[in-house]
Amino acid sequence: MLNTETNTPAMEKRILKAAYKALKRRNLTAFFEHGQWWIEHIPSGAQWSVCDVSCPGCPEGFAFEQVTQGSED
Repeated sequence: MLNTETNTPAMEKRILKAAYKALKRRNLTAFFEHGQWWIEHIPSGAQWSVCDVSCPGCPEGFAFEQVTQGSED
């Protein structure tokens, strides 16, 4: 099972930690839907799909693909 398919509180913490580093935003939330993790910027509604990756510059082994722009970007 991939990390992004693991719905546990510990994985949520790992993903949020990586999202704060990678996206350089505050007010993020993580949620598990459709069998994977997603990140949302609460004020704007911008959303990212969480992807498993292995690369030197990827925090905690995750990358974030933006799927919704949001209203304040």
